[in-house]
Amino acid sequence: MMEVRKKYLKNKKMAKKKIKKTVKKVVKKVLDSTELDEKIVAEYKENKSMYDMILCYINCYGGYILAVGAGCTFGVNLWVGLGLLAVTAGWAYWNVCKCKPCKGGETGSCCKN
Repeated sequence: MMEVRKKYLKNKKMAKKKIKKTVKKVVKKVLDSTELDEKIVAEYKENKSMYDMILCYINCYGGYILAVGAGCTFGVNLWVGLGLLAVTAGWAYWNVCKCKPCKGGETGSCCKN
């Protein structure tokens, strides 16, 4: 009986060592993957004005794309078309006057700097 118990405890210790090694490998992989995040952040900071311009155009004109999608979808499925139309209305409501012409009273593109 004692030998069986010793064998069990020995196997248990071995299992714990394997688990620790596996955990260390996983943690190391996760920490090494942060380099990718740093590269993405560095790329964004390098081209910040371009990305901000893209986001501005999406913010200003994305509602139009949704409206066209809603119009095209009405022929296929009325409920999906209505859903897209509701999203378009919400987009228009929450994005009114976030573009520069609304704020400054200028005419032209909302994303001019």
